[in-house]
Amino acid sequence: MTILIIDDDEKICETTGTLLEDENKVLTAFSGAEGLYILSKEAVSLVILDYGLPDMDGIAVLKNIKENYKIPVIMITGIGDKEAVLKSWRHNADYYIDKPFKIGELKEKITELLKPLSEPVPFKALNINPLGLSPYVRVALEYIRSNLSTLNSVNLTLKEISAIANVSPKYLSDIFKKECGQGVYQIMTNLKIERAKELLDKGRDIKEIAFELGFKHPNNFCKFFKKLTGKTPSELRNT
Repeated sequence: MTILIIDDDEKICETTGTLLEDENKVLTAFSGAEGLYILSKEAVSLVILDYGLPDMDGIAVLKNIKENYKIPVIMITGIGDKEAVLKSWRHNADYYIDKPFKIGELKEKITELLKPLSEPVPFKALNINPLGLSPYVRVALEYIRSNLSTLNSVNLTLKEISAIANVSPKYLSDIFKKECGQGVYQIMTNLKIERAKELLDKGRDIKEIAFELGFKHPNNFCKFFKKLTGKTPSELRNT
């Protein structure tokens, strides 16, 4: 994955870049114009964008990115700058983080935003009491369950789910971990596995299950299923 950091603070670019480059290719830009130029030339997977830039308003850069590229953007804002946070959400930022930030939090959010569902975390059975959930989480879970067939597409995102729940992506991400013990994307993946198991128990054809759950090819479904459960759908059915 290629991450682009757009920040006029060279120290932040250097330090953050060094800490991220063990798992990613990291590019840096010290102005909005330079960042947009790099985006036009490189296949960037995610942008870390400072709200305050010397040549362009960070929001203007954010708008340009969202209008021309389908990639997540993490905004870096000054601590307690509510106006910057509101503007960031209004213009479709995927997440924001205050300066000074902890690299652990940044890495976790990058992983969450970039992690493809074809490479999910191991399956963990859900044991959630709906009575103990906040209305936001209940609404989000219901929306996820009703859209299981889109989980392998770019259409169902944290931003979309949070909009349905009428909260910010950051708040929904945090409250999911607090109330469910898992992140939003892990919940989505595990719900898909649970649904697959239900259909297998009913004797449904594996090809039908694959297509119902949004996989373009049954082989992709089988690989996905085995990676999370340790068994292929056929092996699980025969146990």
